Amino acid sequence: MKKLTVEIWKGEKFFIAQCLEHSNCFTQRKTIEESIRNIKEVIELVLKVSNPKLEVKIKEELVSSI
Repeated sequence: MKKLTVEIWKGEKFFIAQCLEHSNCFTQRKTIEESIRNIKEVIELVLKVSNPKLEVKIKEELVSSI
């Protein structure tokens, strides 16, 4: 299986993670780590992929604020 790209950005209250190849796979959580863990679960459930390989991209404005 190829790597799936996940983009993470900060919303008003939560970090939002979305799989760029499948726009219906997204989640929001309080931390980046929770977002990554949860988007893996979403991908497993929606796309029926076990242990997906992810390439995580954090939006530039979020990187500069960390």
